[in-house]
Amino acid sequence: MPTITSEHLHALLASTDRDAALVVVGGHARVVPRDPSRGDGPEDALVLTTRDAVIAELDTGANDEQIESLAQRLDVALDSLGG
Repeated sequence: MPTITSEHLHALLASTDRDAALVVVGGHARVVPRDPSRGDGPEDALVLTTRDAVIAELDTGANDEQIESLAQRLDVALDSLGG
């Protein structure tokens, strides 16, 4: 079962907070309103990506297939880190 899914990316993109980030805490992925690397949020969070980075990666016309592909790439990257 993947840790990162397209639902995580949809939630990240739907966030109204421009500083939102997709993080992993305790082996579980979640969207937080502010990138913890900026001093807010869970200290033990591993930041996978930010809302702005996903928007830049996917462009504004992203479809579900592109979002799913990015989710799979992020999940593989997380697995390679031992997450």
